Amino acid sequence: MSLRVHHYCAHRTGNSGDDLVALALRQTLERRLGPCAFTTIAVSERGRGTTGPVGLCPENIERSNSEADLVLVGGSNLLEPRKPRHSDDCNIPLLLDGQALVRLQRPLLLAGMGTGSSFGKPIRAYTRRAGQNLRALFERALAHAVRDTPTVQRLAKIGIQTQCAGCPVAFLTDRPVQAQDARRPLIVSFPPARILHRFGGPAFMALALRYLRWLRAQGIALVVTLHEATDRETARVLLGGLQPAVEVFYTDDLPALIDRFEQCRGVIGFRLHAALLGMGLGKPIIPVGLDWRGLGFIKTIGADDISIRPFRFGQLKKLQSLTTRLLENDPLLLARLRLAKQSLFAGHEEFFRQAALAFTPRAQAG
Repeated sequence: MSLRVHHYCAHRTGNSGDDLVALALRQTLERRLGPCAFTTIAVSERGRGTTGPVGLCPENIERSNSEADLVLVGGSNLLEPRKPRHSDDCNIPLLLDGQALVRLQRPLLLAGMGTGSSFGKPIRAYTRRAGQNLRALFERALAHAVRDTPTVQRLAKIGIQTQCAGCPVAFLTDRPVQAQDARRPLIVSFPPARILHRFGGPAFMALALRYLRWLRAQGIALVVTLHEATDRETARVLLGGLQPAVEVFYTDDLPALIDRFEQCRGVIGFRLHAALLGMGLGKPIIPVGLDWRGLGFIKTIGADDISIRPFRFGQLKKLQSLTTRLLENDPLLLARLRLAKQSLFAGHEEFFRQAALAFTPRAQAG
């Protein structure tokens, strides 16, 4: 029989990264616990066209008590502090009713979540209510881990001691990072259009466009990928001068997106989940710390010297140099990335192994 899992996650957000995390989390669970029947429950207000109750509210908790063997909460920026709307606001995307949570009777697993920030802004503080709700959530879990070390540090400030197990997208396969067929194109994930409305955003977007023009001048075959439907119009305007020589790729079909990345020689990760997907498929990557989500990944794998940061001098030249190393299959770069994935993967697998051991006795008791 399949294990019944209620997966509370960011659902129908229009961002392929959220879908990738959900897929990778479920794949990992099935590898550890066997066949699972997943029920998706939207856990934030970002979902488009979502109907019915949202988040860990009384109605959904009652439903999980009735239908689920395991409750999984995970993926995406659900722990990101936002600007509070009022003094008693729970200022995180994860919708959580602390009073209803105590009525949850099923085992709870937390994995793959992280904090972050908008382009060029620091991470905000958690409100008092957010801290209370998060402490109650983590205390209730049979096992918990987050996606990067900055999230571990932010949670520690509100009294939550947890661990980093990486983002599961980075482990979509267990392939080591290795040299790829030079006849395949390079993938460059397009920066999100929303940074154009942030201080410094237009300048950084201009850097990305200069980089793309440099790639074309070098005669390098490339594909520019978009990861949200809302980026298509901006990409059409900004990339019009590079087409048709440069392929611009967008799909809301997850297998098609993964297949497109399978056919590349490497990934320049202006989008976090593009870099993670590349690593997950064993491709060499150059991560870009566009915001604290990307910076969190860079800090977690210790890759500051082989990554790009906004608001620093010489970043275009650094990106060009790193790209050349990637395209030439530089053995030192490949070894760094291979070791980073191997090390993080070991911790990721150990966390889920321990979580499965903690869950099994409860499942047998039920």
